[in-house]
Amino acid sequence: MKTASPVRFKDQNKILRHFQQCISVCCPKCEKKAEVSTDFTSYHSHLYCPSCFYQSDKPLVCFDMVVKEYCKRCNFRIVVETPEVRHKKEAIKVRCPDCGCEESYKPTYIEHVGYSYNFDGVDPFFQLPLWYQAPFKDELLWAYGPEHLLYLEEYIGAKLRERNQPRYTTMVERLPQFIKSAKNRDALLKLLERMKLK
Repeated sequence: MKTASPVRFKDQNKILRHFQQCISVCCPKCEKKAEVSTDFTSYHSHLYCPSCFYQSDKPLVCFDMVVKEYCKRCNFRIVVETPEVRHKKEAIKVRCPDCGCEESYKPTYIEHVGYSYNFDGVDPFFQLPLWYQAPFKDELLWAYGPEHLLYLEEYIGAKLRERNQPRYTTMVERLPQFIKSAKNRDALLKLLERMKLK
């Protein structure tokens, strides 16, 4: 059933992360609709497909491993930097590039949360194609899930769009111009309606 678009849209100051707790994706095994749920407290993502029961887990916390030491034999400066290591080690063996001496060194680790900021129709955690996406002219219209679809529909359908003066840039402020353009309103609303029925 088609919902009537509101005349007025007031930005609720939502950012993309608000819609990332539950993302609809294409299952990598059966290509049917699957869900990626993410806990931003523990920084852990879980993929589950109700059709083929495929599932996968992914911790989002990773470490940059760094070793900066001097060779114990020739005093050559050794620098090893490895990004996005999932597990810490007490020591690693490193071969000196100058004299070839191999020794164990204790690395240091810099913790950070790592996930993709690529927004081209894939989820940021498993990099799987989003379930809700469709081409529009030379652009791509996409949404993380039903709640995101509804928010886009309310924004696109509104004749009057009000900002809410946040202290940060909101999702609607970052929307590409083809979504903001009034001339695309009717065509985009029809496309969103088809995407909702997928």
